[in-house]
Amino acid sequence: MKLPSANPDVVIVGAGTSGLSAAKKLKKNGFSVVVLEAKAFVGGRCITDKSTFRTPFDIGGSWLHSAVINPLARLAEENGISLHKKSWDWTWVYSNGTLLTPQQVKEYGKYHTSMWLAANQAGAETLDQSVEKTLPQSPWKKLVKNLIAPMLSADPDVTSSADVYQYADAEGDWLLDGGLGTFIRNLHSDVNVVVNCPVSKVNYSGKGVKIETPIGSINAKYVILTVSTSVLAAEHIKFTPQLPKWKLEAINLLPTGVLNKIGLEFDPGWQEAHQGESVNYLVGESDFCTINFGFYDTNLAVGFVAGRFAEQLEKEGVGAATNFCIEGVKAVFGNNVTKYIQKTTETAWKGNLHTLGSYSYALPGAKDARLKLSATLGNRLFFAGEATMLNAQATVHGAYLSGIRAAEEITAINN
Repeated sequence: MKLPSANPDVVIVGAGTSGLSAAKKLKKNGFSVVVLEAKAFVGGRCITDKSTFRTPFDIGGSWLHSAVINPLARLAEENGISLHKKSWDWTWVYSNGTLLTPQQVKEYGKYHTSMWLAANQAGAETLDQSVEKTLPQSPWKKLVKNLIAPMLSADPDVTSSADVYQYADAEGDWLLDGGLGTFIRNLHSDVNVVVNCPVSKVNYSGKGVKIETPIGSINAKYVILTVSTSVLAAEHIKFTPQLPKWKLEAINLLPTGVLNKIGLEFDPGWQEAHQGESVNYLVGESDFCTINFGFYDTNLAVGFVAGRFAEQLEKEGVGAATNFCIEGVKAVFGNNVTKYIQKTTETAWKGNLHTLGSYSYALPGAKDARLKLSATLGNRLFFAGEATMLNAQATVHGAYLSGIRAAEEITAINN
């Protein structure tokens, strides 16, 4: 695909949710827009795989988090999308050779609630410390804290309690029929994208911006960057002039963490676990996965590994994460369960060169980093993406809202 011959008002780097929502809003406001995407497909970190299983499988974002205040949930409802609103409970917890009793699982859940309350309370205070330091003392601490990384994409000792507090949490974690990736793509089907077009250089030294790619250069009045913080930190894009020190500090305080998914499709005849039930499986202190059964009320189960352990499994190679989750299923249901597992798949977001991770987390002391990351440079260089959102970080709706915000900032400059 070729670059357009005419210079647009705005170039958007990245065709994930934030880039697509920015483009749609700008077009509605009368701007000419070109969206450049490094990959061969649109969607960024929100992609639905429809070929591996009988059920759509979101390899990235899948839930409408905080659904009661989530604008994407409202759009899904308006578009008549069937929503799955049932939550998952900890049905089985297996820790180092021991299956917890139902009463112990209740105690496990109580500590989980108190753990997040403590992190939020600490985050509300002036001191921004690690989530690890906020955890209440309890015999359950070592076991339950392993549930932090699947939420934050990084382990509790490297994540910010202030960032936890700033997130606008609300009821509802909903799934969409057909997958969230499919929904996002359909929602922005009117946005044209130049794919297979990675941006290598951005020059914002003049009145406008010059963007260089392997298939040519393009000039615009403004550019919106939606790439991940780890891609920015790795300097996959060279800037002229260099990004200011305060912007680079914000980028480095907001690494892109890792949450990998493992899909396990069971024979429909296997009926020992259903929608809303889950297994939590721990080996040692931090080799941990959680597995949710009955996605979309089908025979698809999805496992999750996160943080340093997820990175370790990626380094071990394809299949390591899947094998670990299968061991967790065997620990609860017996070795015979493997004959009912028909197909599997797994993600490897850390090794994805276009993202270098799943979604952002804030290091301790990074209380203001998201605001600094979102700040515009020279009224020409704009930043969007979930990492720029102070209260909707690490979510698809955060990415969506960030794109709209950047579009509105450009619109405001021209009014």
